[in-house]
Amino acid sequence: MNVLSRAVFAACASAVALTVAGCGGPTQGGDPASEAQSQKGLAAVDPCELLAPEQLKSFGFNGPGEPTSIVPSQPGCAFKGEPFSITVFKNEEETVESLGRQEGTWAKFDRLEVDGRPAASGISSGSTRARICSAMFNAGGGVIILTVQEFRDQGLDECAEGLKVAEAVAPKLPK
Repeated sequence: MNVLSRAVFAACASAVALTVAGCGGPTQGGDPASEAQSQKGLAAVDPCELLAPEQLKSFGFNGPGEPTSIVPSQPGCAFKGEPFSITVFKNEEETVESLGRQEGTWAKFDRLEVDGRPAASGISSGSTRARICSAMFNAGGGVIILTVQEFRDQGLDECAEGLKVAEAVAPKLPK
């Protein structure tokens, strides 16, 4: 991947992360019990460790990942690959439900289920032409977000790829 591709990916990933994070702090009126579960549920989760080396290879990603924290409440890890790259984020302050309620954020937001838990696949309003899709699922009182980008438009489905990775990762995490 050349320098320009990396810069474009970084800019697009930043835009998606800011969109998904809502550019703000925690959602108001949160349930204290839910917040306590979130603290212990995802606190120890390292986004760079969610995919084993053999899983990374099977999806076409290269490891190790590069830690990223575009938004302080949403640490992540970026993995380069061909034909897709992925950034895995954890957010202890949001859920699939709260992200789905963010008006104007999503050009597409399909509610789904992954590993028996609420999930979604979404394209942010600012990423409709960028070949970027975020798959997300609830975990440990928060949400795991998998943002997938296809660099060269080959007509592939980045949303489907994100959901495949979500299905592989979800069973490792607390509901």
